[in-house]
Amino acid sequence: MIRKLLATTALAMVAASGALAQDTTAPAPAAPATQNAAPTTPAVKAEGQLATNIIGESVYNGTGDSAQNIGKVTDVVFDKDGQAKSVVIGVGGFLGVGSKDVTFDFSKLQWAEKNGDRWLVAKTTKEQLTAQPAFDDTPFKPAQPPAAAQPSTTTAPATDNTAQNAPATAPIEPAKPASIDQGQLASAIIGENVYNGTGSDAQDIGNVNDIVLSKEGKMQSLVIGVGGFLGLGQKNVAFDHDKAKPMERGGDRFLVVEATKEQLQALPDFDRKAYDPAPAAAAAGAETAPTMTPTTDTAQNSTAGEQAGKPDTTETAAIDKSTLTALPEDKISADNLIGTTVYGSNDAKVGKIGDIVLSSDNKVDAIVVDVGGFLGIGAKPVAIGMDNLKFMTDKDGKNYLYTNFTKEQLEAQTAYDKGSYAENRDKQRMVLKP
Repeated sequence: MIRKLLATTALAMVAASGALAQDTTAPAPAAPATQNAAPTTPAVKAEGQLATNIIGESVYNGTGDSAQNIGKVTDVVFDKDGQAKSVVIGVGGFLGVGSKDVTFDFSKLQWAEKNGDRWLVAKTTKEQLTAQPAFDDTPFKPAQPPAAAQPSTTTAPATDNTAQNAPATAPIEPAKPASIDQGQLASAIIGENVYNGTGSDAQDIGNVNDIVLSKEGKMQSLVIGVGGFLGLGQKNVAFDHDKAKPMERGGDRFLVVEATKEQLQALPDFDRKAYDPAPAAAAAGAETAPTMTPTTDTAQNSTAGEQAGKPDTTETAAIDKSTLTALPEDKISADNLIGTTVYGSNDAKVGKIGDIVLSSDNKVDAIVVDVGGFLGIGAKPVAIGMDNLKFMTDKDGKNYLYTNFTKEQLEAQTAYDKGSYAENRDKQRMVLKP
């Protein structure tokens, strides 16, 4: 079953909307707006969180200038009642290869927010995380059918709304409630198909695109995408999590709700903007120190010293490049690439790194930069060859990432598509031509 982890969508939990390519500093917020900027109407903010705003985000060990990027969230672990118990953090490795997944107590996570940016803080070190046992997701997987039952190809309910096309000689295994005593993973829920029953005539009425959590970390709603064609034109609606039943059949899981597609389509549109960080200060110079918020009511707040710290706000346009030196290759890691800001040939921000493309021998073939869009929504992914990127550092250890291309050139480039990249590499991979 296709899983939609959405790891490179609008993940506003960490400073993915303003981080420089820095090895040892926390994310940097966007530059303050000019004093002539028109005032905006404050958006209604939700108290909870979205799973897709957590998965894929970097984790820092503080909020000050010396805070280190210590890993990246790869999943969220829920207990059988839907309460978030821990996050899975990928730590170590190089460009995502060889990283180790470990768990960290969800209640001990904190969110720091400043000038339109939000990032995740954990009071630990990379070494302490690396020393923990590797996370094993086996207990969370559905039970596999006996070997004798494997020839049957029917798993989830039929998607053609009828049972007429089912093979007459292949009996359909009855669906049964999924065994979730060990809990569930967010990555296993997001992307699941949603049906209105368990019989052969059950309809596929949508798929889960996100999970809404309360401020205490308990699953409240499933964001279900309904309608549209091949994911285009879908309407996202919120559906009570407690009314969705996880089911199993033939080693596959799906969700069942007592509703029709028409009833889901009649629900109000789900607005994820309510879960975005507060907008940046409207006036120049109106910066404030980061505010710390625990993920649950039981988490301890940060120390006053950490709250007084703030992410680096250096704009490379104001930096004398003659003072920068090339960043050594052994200092470049996935932790300081994904989600960081890329600067163009004129020192203007051109986008953020959303993914890394590896060759068949696990070497980095290209960096995918998300260009344009708003808060990460509608951004265009563009693959840039590594030889067209320059990693620089200053005497204080702060890092900067440059490309020779302008934003206009990137916007005009053929979009990167993971499924067809291997066949269309020469067209999708952007390089400087002699």
